[in-house]
Amino acid sequence: QNINGCDSTVTLNLIVNPNVSSTQNITICQNALPYSWNNQSLTATGTYTALLQNINGCDSTVTLNLVVNPNVSSTQNKTICQNALPYRWNNQSLTAGGTYTAVLQNINGCDSTVTLNLSVNPNVTSTQNITICQNALPNRWNNQSLTAAGTYTAVLQNINGCDSTVTLNLIVN
Repeated sequence: QNINGCDSTVTLNLIVNPNVSSTQNITICQNALPYSWNNQSLTATGTYTALLQNINGCDSTVTLNLVVNPNVSSTQNKTICQNALPYRWNNQSLTAGGTYTAVLQNINGCDSTVTLNLSVNPNVTSTQNITICQNALPNRWNNQSLTAAGTYTAVLQNINGCDSTVTLNLIVN
């Protein structure tokens, strides 16, 4: 009833604003951790939620499916002969034995750190001085038939499979 005691009709137009929910799928690399999201510091793969307010002041639930792709590291041990230097490895020209690293991208686009332990076996050189009598000619030396005095060389392989250069100074009396 209104102020005068008469019927009064009131109409209510009720509008209900919906709560909103959404889902985000994000993939990051391990070196991007911790990942900051809606005032949370995320440190691992998982499903996370945040309760926010939308533009109408209603609850808005956001879900994050976070995938963390790992960084990868590996170690290679390589032994080479000295005559293989410089050794080319991941756009580096290595001139001596040692430990070297390269940061590459793996299939997921994340850091992949590769370490190379490079060992260099030396090439060996030696000299022999031999004196023989003339009637000992021809002299057989490292698959060579030597018929006169002189300096001769032979390239052999040492115990490590590397070049071993032997020089012979042959003196003929």
